[in-house]
Amino acid sequence: MFNRIFTTVKPFMVDTFVHQQSPLKGSSIFNILGIQLRSYNPKVNIEWVPPPKVSCLDPSKSGDRGTLPKLDLSRPQTRFTRKRTPAEFADREDLSPEIKKINSLEYAPLKNQIQAIKQDVLRTVQRHTFDCASLESTIACLTIRIRNQQRHTSAWKRDKISLVTCKENIERRNALLKHLRAYDYKRFEWLLEKLDLVYHPHPTTMEPVTRKGSIMKLTTIYCDRMRNKRLDDYRKELEKEKLKFAEEKAQLEKWIEEEEQQLGLRN
Repeated sequence: MFNRIFTTVKPFMVDTFVHQQSPLKGSSIFNILGIQLRSYNPKVNIEWVPPPKVSCLDPSKSGDRGTLPKLDLSRPQTRFTRKRTPAEFADREDLSPEIKKINSLEYAPLKNQIQAIKQDVLRTVQRHTFDCASLESTIACLTIRIRNQQRHTSAWKRDKISLVTCKENIERRNALLKHLRAYDYKRFEWLLEKLDLVYHPHPTTMEPVTRKGSIMKLTTIYCDRMRNKRLDDYRKELEKEKLKFAEEKAQLEKWIEEEEQQLGLRN
Protein backbone atom coordinates (compact mmCIF):
# COMPACT_ATOMS: atom_id res chain seq x y z
CA MET A 1 0.00 0.00 0.00
CA PHE A 2 2.90 2.35 0.84
CA ASN A 3 4.60 1.74 -2.51
CA ARG A 4 1.31 2.01 -4.36
CA ILE A 5 0.71 5.48 -2.94
CA PHE A 6 4.16 6.90 -3.60
CA THR A 7 4.65 5.46 -7.07
CA THR A 8 1.86 7.63 -8.42
CA VAL A 9 3.44 10.83 -7.09
CA LYS A 10 5.47 12.83 -9.61
CA PRO A 11 9.09 13.69 -8.75
CA PHE A 12 8.31 17.41 -8.75
CA MET A 13 5.46 16.92 -6.28
CA VAL A 14 7.63 14.78 -4.01
CA ASP A 15 10.37 17.42 -4.07
CA THR A 16 7.86 20.18 -3.29
CA PHE A 17 6.37 18.11 -0.49
CA VAL A 18 9.79 17.43 1.00
CA HIS A 19 10.90 21.07 1.03
CA GLN A 20 7.59 22.56 2.21
CA GLN A 21 5.77 20.00 4.37
CA SER A 22 8.10 17.26 5.57
CA PRO A 23 10.51 18.08 8.46
CA LEU A 24 12.89 15.43 7.08
CA LYS A 25 15.64 16.20 4.62
CA GLY A 26 15.24 15.45 0.95
CA SER A 27 17.82 12.65 1.04
CA SER A 28 15.91 10.89 3.84
CA ILE A 29 12.59 10.64 2.01
CA PHE A 30 14.33 9.49 -1.17
CA ASN A 31 16.30 6.88 0.75
CA ILE A 32 12.98 5.56 2.08
CA LEU A 33 11.68 5.35 -1.47
CA GLY A 34 14.90 3.64 -2.61
CA ILE A 35 15.91 6.48 -4.93
CA GLN A 36 19.52 7.65 -4.99
CA LEU A 37 20.36 11.30 -5.49
CA ARG A 38 23.74 11.88 -7.15
CA SER A 39 24.65 15.37 -8.15
CA TYR A 40 27.76 17.54 -8.25
CA ASN A 41 28.36 20.22 -5.68
CA PRO A 42 27.40 23.52 -7.33
CA LYS A 43 29.79 25.48 -5.07
CA VAL A 44 32.85 23.89 -6.68
CA ASN A 45 33.89 25.95 -9.69
CA ILE A 46 34.54 23.14 -12.19
CA GLU A 47 33.44 23.79 -15.76
CA TRP A 48 33.66 21.18 -18.48
CA VAL A 49 33.98 22.33 -22.06
CA PRO A 50 33.88 19.73 -24.85
CA PRO A 51 37.23 19.56 -26.67
CA PRO A 52 37.30 21.19 -30.10
CA LYS A 53 37.29 18.92 -33.12
CA VAL A 54 40.65 18.96 -34.88
CA SER A 55 40.89 17.57 -38.37
CA CYS A 56 43.41 14.81 -39.01
CA LEU A 57 44.77 16.98 -41.84
CA ASP A 58 45.63 19.82 -39.49
CA PRO A 59 49.43 20.31 -39.19
CA SER A 60 49.22 20.27 -35.38
CA LYS A 61 47.71 16.78 -35.54
CA SER A 62 49.63 15.36 -38.49
CA GLY A 63 52.96 16.46 -36.98
CA ASP A 64 54.08 18.87 -39.72
CA ARG A 65 55.60 21.78 -37.85
CA GLY A 66 57.19 23.23 -40.98
CA THR A 67 55.77 24.26 -44.32
CA LEU A 68 57.00 24.10 -47.89
CA PRO A 69 60.41 25.82 -48.14
CA LYS A 70 60.74 28.95 -50.19
CA LEU A 71 61.92 28.34 -53.72
CA ASP A 72 64.15 30.51 -55.85
CA LEU A 73 62.03 31.02 -58.97
CA SER A 74 64.99 32.23 -61.01
CA ARG A 75 66.45 28.71 -60.99
CA PRO A 76 66.13 26.58 -64.13
CA GLN A 77 63.68 23.71 -64.15
CA THR A 78 64.70 20.30 -62.86
CA ARG A 79 64.71 18.66 -66.29
CA PHE A 80 67.47 21.03 -67.45
CA THR A 81 69.72 20.44 -64.42
CA ARG A 82 69.71 16.66 -64.15
CA LYS A 83 73.13 16.24 -65.80
CA ARG A 84 74.58 19.63 -64.90
CA THR A 85 74.40 22.13 -62.08
CA PRO A 86 72.17 25.23 -62.22
CA ALA A 87 75.30 27.39 -62.37
CA GLU A 88 76.48 25.63 -65.52
CA PHE A 89 73.07 26.15 -67.14
CA ALA A 90 73.07 29.84 -66.19
CA ASP A 91 76.60 30.35 -67.60
CA ARG A 92 75.78 28.97 -71.05
CA GLU A 93 76.53 31.56 -73.68
CA ASP A 94 74.56 29.91 -76.49
CA LEU A 95 71.26 30.69 -74.70
CA SER A 96 69.76 34.14 -74.58
CA PRO A 97 68.49 35.62 -71.26
CA GLU A 98 64.90 35.38 -72.52
CA ILE A 99 65.20 31.63 -73.10
CA LYS A 100 66.79 31.16 -69.68
CA LYS A 101 63.97 33.12 -68.07
CA ILE A 102 61.25 31.15 -69.87
CA ASN A 103 62.88 27.88 -68.83
CA SER A 104 63.13 29.00 -65.19
CA LEU A 105 60.75 27.91 -62.41
CA GLU A 106 58.95 31.25 -62.57
CA TYR A 107 57.15 30.19 -65.75
CA ALA A 108 56.91 26.51 -64.86
CA PRO A 109 53.69 24.87 -63.61
CA LEU A 110 53.21 24.23 -59.91
CA LYS A 111 54.01 20.51 -60.16
CA ASN A 112 57.48 21.37 -61.51
CA GLN A 113 58.08 23.74 -58.59
CA ILE A 114 57.04 21.01 -56.13
CA GLN A 115 59.35 18.61 -57.94
CA ALA A 116 62.25 21.03 -57.47
CA ILE A 117 61.47 21.32 -53.74
CA LYS A 118 61.32 17.53 -53.49
CA GLN A 119 64.73 17.16 -55.14
CA ASP A 120 66.24 19.71 -52.73
CA VAL A 121 64.86 17.89 -49.70
CA LEU A 122 65.94 14.51 -51.05
CA ARG A 123 69.56 15.66 -51.32
CA THR A 124 69.60 16.34 -47.57
CA VAL A 125 68.29 12.92 -46.46
CA GLN A 126 69.26 10.38 -49.13
CA ARG A 127 72.06 7.94 -48.35
CA HIS A 128 73.71 8.22 -51.75
CA THR A 129 73.21 10.05 -55.02
CA PHE A 130 70.80 7.51 -56.51
CA ASP A 131 68.86 6.78 -53.32
CA CYS A 132 65.15 7.25 -53.92
CA ALA A 133 63.60 4.13 -52.34
CA SER A 134 64.94 4.01 -48.78
CA LEU A 135 62.72 4.75 -45.80
CA GLU A 136 64.21 8.21 -45.35
CA SER A 137 63.72 9.18 -49.00
CA THR A 138 60.17 7.80 -49.11
CA ILE A 139 59.20 9.67 -45.93
CA ALA A 140 60.75 12.89 -47.28
CA CYS A 141 58.81 12.63 -50.56
CA LEU A 142 55.59 11.90 -48.67
CA THR A 143 56.20 14.89 -46.40
CA ILE A 144 56.53 17.29 -49.34
CA ARG A 145 53.42 15.78 -50.93
CA ILE A 146 51.45 16.07 -47.66
CA ARG A 147 52.41 19.70 -47.10
CA ASN A 148 51.46 20.57 -50.66
CA GLN A 149 48.09 18.85 -50.20
CA GLN A 150 47.55 20.62 -46.87
CA ARG A 151 48.16 23.94 -48.60
CA HIS A 152 45.69 22.94 -51.32
CA THR A 153 42.96 21.66 -48.97
CA SER A 154 43.14 24.77 -46.78
CA ALA A 155 42.10 26.83 -49.83
CA TRP A 156 39.76 24.25 -51.44
CA LYS A 157 37.93 22.55 -48.58
CA ARG A 158 35.33 20.94 -50.87
CA ASP A 159 37.91 18.94 -52.79
CA LYS A 160 37.05 15.58 -51.20
CA ILE A 161 39.49 13.59 -53.32
CA SER A 162 42.44 15.67 -52.09
CA LEU A 163 41.22 15.36 -48.50
CA VAL A 164 41.09 11.58 -48.68
CA THR A 165 44.43 11.38 -50.50
CA CYS A 166 46.12 13.58 -47.93
CA LYS A 167 44.72 11.48 -45.08
CA GLU A 168 45.97 8.27 -46.72
CA ASN A 169 49.45 9.77 -47.20
CA ILE A 170 49.60 10.84 -43.54
CA GLU A 171 48.65 7.34 -42.38
CA ARG A 172 51.21 5.80 -44.73
CA ARG A 173 53.93 8.14 -43.46
CA ASN A 174 53.06 7.30 -39.84
CA ALA A 175 53.39 3.60 -40.65
CA LEU A 176 56.82 4.17 -42.24
CA LEU A 177 57.93 6.31 -39.29
CA LYS A 178 56.84 3.58 -36.89
CA HIS A 179 58.85 1.03 -38.82
CA LEU A 180 61.93 3.29 -38.96
CA ARG A 181 61.62 3.99 -35.23
CA ALA A 182 61.76 0.29 -34.45
CA TYR A 183 64.51 -0.38 -37.03
CA ASP A 184 66.92 2.52 -36.39
CA TYR A 185 65.99 4.95 -33.62
CA LYS A 186 68.95 7.31 -34.14
CA ARG A 187 68.14 7.62 -37.83
CA PHE A 188 64.50 8.18 -36.87
CA GLU A 189 65.35 11.12 -34.55
CA TRP A 190 67.72 12.57 -37.16
CA LEU A 191 65.04 12.41 -39.87
CA LEU A 192 62.45 14.11 -37.64
CA GLU A 193 64.89 16.95 -37.03
CA LYS A 194 65.72 17.28 -40.72
CA LEU A 195 62.09 17.35 -41.89
CA ASP A 196 60.80 19.33 -38.88
CA LEU A 197 58.29 16.64 -37.93
CA VAL A 198 56.65 15.43 -34.72
CA TYR A 199 55.74 11.77 -34.48
CA HIS A 200 52.30 11.10 -32.98
CA PRO A 201 51.91 7.33 -32.49
CA HIS A 202 48.45 5.83 -32.40
CA PRO A 203 47.23 5.20 -28.83
CA THR A 204 47.04 1.58 -27.74
CA THR A 205 43.56 2.05 -26.27
CA MET A 206 40.97 4.47 -27.57
CA GLU A 207 39.24 6.25 -24.67
CA PRO A 208 36.08 8.12 -25.64
CA VAL A 209 35.69 11.67 -24.40
CA THR A 210 32.76 11.70 -21.98
CA ARG A 211 31.37 14.31 -19.62
CA LYS A 212 31.72 12.10 -16.54
CA GLY A 213 35.31 11.11 -17.24
CA SER A 214 36.30 14.69 -18.05
CA ILE A 215 34.70 16.00 -14.85
CA MET A 216 36.55 13.33 -12.84
CA LYS A 217 39.85 14.46 -14.35
CA LEU A 218 39.00 18.12 -13.74
CA THR A 219 38.06 17.29 -10.14
CA THR A 220 41.42 15.57 -9.61
CA ILE A 221 43.24 18.59 -11.04
CA TYR A 222 41.18 20.94 -8.88
CA CYS A 223 41.89 18.91 -5.71
CA ASP A 224 45.62 18.74 -6.47
CA ARG A 225 45.75 22.48 -7.08
CA MET A 226 43.84 23.21 -3.86
CA ARG A 227 46.10 20.87 -1.83
CA ASN A 228 49.27 22.43 -3.27
CA LYS A 229 47.95 25.91 -2.52
CA ARG A 230 47.22 25.01 1.09
CA LEU A 231 50.64 23.42 1.43
CA ASP A 232 52.29 26.57 0.06
CA ASP A 233 50.32 28.76 2.47
CA TYR A 234 51.27 26.51 5.38
CA ARG A 235 54.91 26.58 4.25
CA LYS A 236 54.85 30.40 4.24
CA GLU A 237 53.38 30.41 7.75
CA LEU A 238 56.15 28.10 8.93
CA GLU A 239 58.73 30.40 7.36
CA LYS A 240 57.29 33.32 9.32
CA GLU A 241 57.27 31.25 12.51
CA LYS A 242 60.90 30.28 11.86
CA LEU A 243 62.02 33.90 12.25
CA LYS A 244 60.02 34.27 15.46
CA PHE A 245 61.45 30.99 16.78
CA ALA A 246 65.00 32.13 15.94
CA GLU A 247 64.49 35.35 17.92
CA GLU A 248 63.10 33.46 20.90
CA LYS A 249 65.98 30.99 20.71
CA ALA A 250 68.56 33.81 20.66
CA GLN A 251 66.93 35.47 23.68
CA LEU A 252 66.81 32.16 25.56
CA GLU A 253 70.46 31.41 24.80
CA LYS A 254 71.43 34.91 25.99
CA TRP A 255 69.47 34.43 29.22
CA ILE A 256 71.10 31.02 29.80
CA GLU A 257 74.53 32.54 29.23
CA GLU A 258 73.86 35.36 31.75
CA GLU A 259 72.56 32.89 34.34
CA GLU A 260 75.65 30.68 33.92
CA GLN A 261 77.92 33.70 34.38
CA GLN A 262 76.09 34.78 37.55
CA LEU A 263 76.32 31.29 38.99
CA GLY A 264 79.96 30.94 38.03
CA LEU A 265 79.45 27.95 35.83
CA ARG A 266 81.46 29.51 32.98
CA ASN A 267 85.17 30.20 33.16
